[in-house]
Amino acid sequence: MTVSAPEIIKPNHRFLFKPVENCETEGCHMDVWLPDGAKEITAGNRLPLAIMIHGGAFTMGASSDVPDNQVHHYLENGIAVVSLEYRMVPHVTQFEIRDDLMDAYHFIQQKLNSRLAVELGIKNDVVDTKKVILFGGSAGGTSVLCLAADIEKYNSEHKESLPQVKAILCAYPLTDPDNHFAEPKAAWAEKTRKMFPEDWELIKDFPDKGKVCTGYNFPVGRWDTCKDPRFLFARTAMATQTLNSFLYGCDAPYPPSASALNLITPTYPPTYVLAAMADELIPKEHSLLLYNKLQTQGVESYIVKVAGAAHGFVERPRTDWPTDADYWKDAIRETVDWAIAKVK
Repeated sequence: MTVSAPEIIKPNHRFLFKPVENCETEGCHMDVWLPDGAKEITAGNRLPLAIMIHGGAFTMGASSDVPDNQVHHYLENGIAVVSLEYRMVPHVTQFEIRDDLMDAYHFIQQKLNSRLAVELGIKNDVVDTKKVILFGGSAGGTSVLCLAADIEKYNSEHKESLPQVKAILCAYPLTDPDNHFAEPKAAWAEKTRKMFPEDWELIKDFPDKGKVCTGYNFPVGRWDTCKDPRFLFARTAMATQTLNSFLYGCDAPYPPSASALNLITPTYPPTYVLAAMADELIPKEHSLLLYNKLQTQGVESYIVKVAGAAHGFVERPRTDWPTDADYWKDAIRETVDWAIAKVK
């Protein structure tokens, strides 16, 4: 069976929401897609918003890893889409990444409508920032869990509150960092010298030097030949199982707040987990642990266990799926429709 892929839609707008010093670009951006007819939106029919946080933590930019099936479906259902950039490992930690995402959420709540109004040449708000869906896969899946928790924490500490999101779609996240990619930082240099001697000469100074990156296009189809230091670091950090020690800024055991499982409370937003049952990068047990924690806390939660699906199946285009698989029809669409119902 041949599975067709929808045409890639370029974003309508791109905004810088956080300037970053010593950055390869000017800083962190967000890309925005709007349904047709956005100029005619009135106060009574403002658009709900789906926020997408890409995976990789070190290899993707805002628009380069957006699941096109979801973008098309949201737009067809009258929902705007935003994809976020954030600073990337190894030059920042997960806690700084979380600051980037909270800064993006503040921008969305306080400035997105005014910026869109200027570019569209209108005076009214387009987006209903109180009706928000979060989606993320892999590192993005972990990030959406953290963002919802950070919104909750912010609201408990400040007089003014931010609207909590209405629904979370979380695909194959890393939820138990002490049990995966948890070798100490020192092991990266020791093992990389032996495992990748040619690459080592290109990246030995990379974690300490160089500019900060917020958007990097993953070299699809060139994995064996690409010699870009950022890609080589990502590959070697995973191969040496040291990634989390860079991501959390210390060796294991990591702080309790590093685990998304420790952030979930009984007031957590409704969450749908997409588990890749043939995941060889982040074991499926991480998704199962997440669902069990949500259930234990009494959070409205669901899980779809996708047999035969590998890591990244939600984000990868249909053309990358096995010829006998239609993950959109069999698994993804039901979760997206569930989230849409929460904001429509």
